[in-house]
Amino acid sequence: MKFFILLLSLWVGFVQADETLDIRFLQTQRTKANPFALPFSVNTNGEFSAFGKNGTDIFAFNPLVQFAFSRVNIQYSAPIMMDRFNFYPIQKDLGWIEVNRQHIEGGLGISALAKSVVAVGLTPYKGSMKTMVRFRNSKEEKALPFEMPESLDEVLRWNEGDFGNFQMYGGIQFQASVGVSVIDLAVVSMGLQNQFIIEIKKISPTEVLFSLAEENLKRRQLVLGPMITDVTGAQFKGKRATFHFVLNPEDPYHHELFLAGMNGNLQLLQQNLPARAQKLSWEGYDRSFYYGIPMVAGKTRMRGHYDLNEDGQDSALDIRGSSTKGFLTPLRNHDQYVYQTDKHIIMVWASEMNRVTARTMEKTFFSKGRVLGIKGFNREIPNTTKFGSVVSQIGVNLSQDEVEEIKKMDMEEFSENLQTKCELESLSCLRESVRRKLLSDFKTALSKPWSKLRGEFGLLLMKEPALFHSIVKTLKLQKEAYFKFLSEKYQSLEGSGEIEI
Repeated sequence: MKFFILLLSLWVGFVQADETLDIRFLQTQRTKANPFALPFSVNTNGEFSAFGKNGTDIFAFNPLVQFAFSRVNIQYSAPIMMDRFNFYPIQKDLGWIEVNRQHIEGGLGISALAKSVVAVGLTPYKGSMKTMVRFRNSKEEKALPFEMPESLDEVLRWNEGDFGNFQMYGGIQFQASVGVSVIDLAVVSMGLQNQFIIEIKKISPTEVLFSLAEENLKRRQLVLGPMITDVTGAQFKGKRATFHFVLNPEDPYHHELFLAGMNGNLQLLQQNLPARAQKLSWEGYDRSFYYGIPMVAGKTRMRGHYDLNEDGQDSALDIRGSSTKGFLTPLRNHDQYVYQTDKHIIMVWASEMNRVTARTMEKTFFSKGRVLGIKGFNREIPNTTKFGSVVSQIGVNLSQDEVEEIKKMDMEEFSENLQTKCELESLSCLRESVRRKLLSDFKTALSKPWSKLRGEFGLLLMKEPALFHSIVKTLKLQKEAYFKFLSEKYQSLEGSGEIEI
């Protein structure tokens, strides 16, 4: 289950120190905002003008501003561990998980504008992100401060399992653009970014896990289109080193070490405490398409690929996803992850949403579990059900040995099982033309060597989970699927359920 738990970090904001892979770099490698030029300029003659009219001089100078702010507070009932999925009102009040997030980013730069068409600019920026995850005994229990603790004594007041992530980052971004007046039609940018991360988790009444990390990132990006719709292509190359220490609040000297760590004195902690180091590097790209009104309502669709190396172990990650942006739209973050190692393909469907209706949950979560055949998902949910805020995940995996068995299986039986499943769930693959295309892509992916097969094959199974169920049924595999369902209005659940065939 470690492979599935690691992906939870994107949504609730934390990863246990002993998990296999931390992919939170996906949240931090792109700035939350992009620089934009204020519609005021001064030309080389000292003439002030507004809205792109820079007089008779060739060159003018615009101020560039980069700013973003967001804050979220969500509560979920603490999950119950289950060996099958279920859905019912909160009956076992094991406590509540409160998630607070705050993201602030700002920058100020300048651009040189030639005849209101071509601009070249430079923007230094800084930002901070805070995530607090609190485990509360009841929904009414008074919340602890959202701020970074100033002493180890403050951490002692936390509940066991409480977690804080505090990130400070800064960098500089160079951009060149072509546009009309103050509207950019194409923007090319390059950036360098450095990030410092402090994580604190109370792991027992007498132990605090304290982590320090530093990250360096290089980013290249091309944006085509005006503000209401654009296409973005970006390449990333980053590395992060994290050091974990266990502090004992009963030791007075550890209080001094805590303060030293908060000030970034990693050397002092290393000299006095055993440390576990993690090194992660990544190189990859993503492509995205945005449409909407910036900061008001919009949607982004994205796909990306990353080659990873964690502590000398190579792996790869493919992502397909979409997200909403703007204060008028409900939160809708949906991602599909295909994580590939030298022995496994791990596939995860993940969503984070608020103001969730039954129809939305059916499309993003319930239908996936039912098509996969996970025990407990074959039940009706009333159309009037209101879920509030929800985090949901479903994960399945295949080993390299199982893929080798798939290559040998009876394709005629597999095709019949797929048709049955598509018809039973009224999927698009009930149409023969769609099913024929799926089978063709399925065979093509299987014909490739493992290093190329695992990503392409995983994405195909994620696109149509009926393929996964048909594999399990044809080979009569004993497989389980991981699920997580966090809700503020219903009983939260976590566990793994048998795939029924």
